[in-house]
Amino acid sequence: MTVRSFITIAAALATVLVTTACSILSPESSFAPIHPEALPTGRPFCSECHEGSLVRGALKPYATFDHTADFVKGHRFAAGRDAQVCGVCHAQSFCADCHAGKTELKPSLKLGNRPDRELPHRGDFLTLHRIEGKIDPTSCYKCHGRANNEKCMTCHRR
Repeated sequence: MTVRSFITIAAALATVLVTTACSILSPESSFAPIHPEALPTGRPFCSECHEGSLVRGALKPYATFDHTADFVKGHRFAAGRDAQVCGVCHAQSFCADCHAGKTELKPSLKLGNRPDRELPHRGDFLTLHRIEGKIDPTSCYKCHGRANNEKCMTCHRR
């Protein structure tokens, strides 16, 4: 390897590293406040239009945010990183449809025509969890820990 080719490779590598560092440190996201075009209903696939480009705020390709069944189950990682990622297409009320905590909804209302929104509890869970918890408390412990944990104690004081 000649000195000239070594310097060329080193310069290219330095450029890539500096560009990556700047994009990581940049407080600005590459997302627009809202999607500039209306999207069709259903599950959009970002990669149809944004083929190879990276989402600067998340440093991931747009294909990462394609709304596949796997994405819907694990979207907390994308949403937790930057709420602005979801906010391009979804209003905050969209999240509240499923994550509203104490709002009871019938499963037909909560899931609508979206069976991919698999939820661990039915819409009438707040009313029935006392009965189900007495029948099989170990089913609660899998996700919520042992009895008398902080989550339980917020409503159930002894």
